[in-house]
Amino acid sequence: MKRWIVQFFAWLVMNLNIPKIVDMVLKKFGIQPKVWFTNIVQFSNRLVNGTPESLGTKAFCVPGLNCYSCLGSTGACPMGSIQHHIQTRSIPFFAAGSMLAVSAVVGRLPCGMLCPFGWLQDLLYKIKSFKIPLPYWTHYLKYFFLVVVAGVLVYFLDAVWFCKICPAGILGAGIPQVLFNTAENTVERIGWLFTTKLAILAVTLVLSIFTKRPFCRICALGAIFSLGNPVSFYRLRVDKANCNQCDLCYRVCPMGIRPYLHPQSNACIRCLECTRCELIDFVPVYRIPRAKDNVLDRVSSKA
Repeated sequence: MKRWIVQFFAWLVMNLNIPKIVDMVLKKFGIQPKVWFTNIVQFSNRLVNGTPESLGTKAFCVPGLNCYSCLGSTGACPMGSIQHHIQTRSIPFFAAGSMLAVSAVVGRLPCGMLCPFGWLQDLLYKIKSFKIPLPYWTHYLKYFFLVVVAGVLVYFLDAVWFCKICPAGILGAGIPQVLFNTAENTVERIGWLFTTKLAILAVTLVLSIFTKRPFCRICALGAIFSLGNPVSFYRLRVDKANCNQCDLCYRVCPMGIRPYLHPQSNACIRCLECTRCELIDFVPVYRIPRAKDNVLDRVSSKA
């Protein structure tokens, strides 16, 4: 199955409150929804937001950058939840724990397969243009944003600073709310923060045309998932004994890395594009041979 199909359905599952979106669009154009459709909207909102008697789906985090305030959002963004706990001086057991649990099994695979904003960057990079490779050290910036922007600044300045600069938030929540909000003076209430986030989004989208996944290099959520790459249950297995370093894997890698040099690199988003090469697999850890052998079972190193 092609990766974009998985990414599309992941985006759809994370934004299943479609009736709410349709309802807001209809009201924006002065169309009064039918009673039956209003009932559907109310049911969908209760399912997502919950009731006093039950939790909604937004009580749980989705494994990707998908803002809690997105019009059709099904769940909560992990980074928003983690920052909220830091802001309130509490420990984000569930939000951080669930993301680390996913990372312990498949590493950073949610970045490569599930994240809606990552998918958007992939699509933009397909636009024909000259391409600019970014230096490898830029992959380490995500740890700065995790520790300093999403941690230290949130704790001492009492604000969710990573959310304030996250382009996924303004794309999925900020802009649609301005466009479809029926309240008066919506446009007049736009301030410097909205303008700044809009500029960050514009720069990110333009950069995505010319270089591979620029925002993923500073994404705090990607930093959390990347912690599991070297120790996850599923890992990349590379037959280095038979690899001639043709760089096919490098050319198709959305992060611009060479798996034959660093198969468990923290920069790898586990999109599995490199497994087009028959010498690279994504397998359970018990199927990875000893480092000194490092050869696939089906290929003889003595051939």
